[in-house]
Amino acid sequence: MDRSAASRTRGWLLAVRGLLIAAGALLSANAIWLALTANLTIGAAATAILGIGLVAWGSWLPKVSPAVSLAAVVVLVAVLGLSVFLAVAGSVSNARYDEDAVIVLGAAVHGREMSRTLTGRMDSALAYHQRNPRALIVVSGGQGPQEDLAEAVAMRQYLLDHQVPDSLIVVDDQATSTEENFANSRALLDSRLAPGYRVAFITDEFHVYRASRDAAAAGFNATHLSRSSAWYFWPTNYLREDLMVIRLWLTGS
Repeated sequence: MDRSAASRTRGWLLAVRGLLIAAGALLSANAIWLALTANLTIGAAATAILGIGLVAWGSWLPKVSPAVSLAAVVVLVAVLGLSVFLAVAGSVSNARYDEDAVIVLGAAVHGREMSRTLTGRMDSALAYHQRNPRALIVVSGGQGPQEDLAEAVAMRQYLLDHQVPDSLIVVDDQATSTEENFANSRALLDSRLAPGYRVAFITDEFHVYRASRDAAAAGFNATHLSRSSAWYFWPTNYLREDLMVIRLWLTGS
């Protein structure tokens, strides 16, 4: 290899190393920031692990075997591809606004304060209510770690604070997973509505694909209203959802 080619190779190697280290540092910083300002989650842990891994890969790239680097590239492409698939699948809402009930899927509560994600879902529920004021609103979410009350309790209070009649609010404060969100909501709605009722659900775009699968498993032919999550939540949200979807595909649940 002549000096010019060797110089170009070194230049590309330095550029790749710099890109890996920069990306890893940004992901690690994002994970630390979310850990300090929001609840600890699998997504935040996955983001931190990925960030540290990218920094290590970039730092030791000259010593890493080509086979290991190729495997890492395949994993990254697969993660990115799955994330893009979830984003596209959840990017379009198909709610008709004539459903008999709308199920709002819970998200984190920090102490007693709703997270930005949950607040966004509740604002979407209020917008839905404005267009379909007769529909029941099911707020579904139990109490998790770092939460001083059940998500559904905070969600109900948010609706009441925005003048939604209590008679329209159905509370499921026991669900601890998306599967339970729909199973519990099905039991509650079956006791309130006539057979053949129609439902929609509200969640973030990254969650629509799996939520649709769980809704169907609960016996719902549900439409959905998706909201776009904030960009600074993308790494944690999509990495966690990637893991959950892979588990769904492997185990069926």
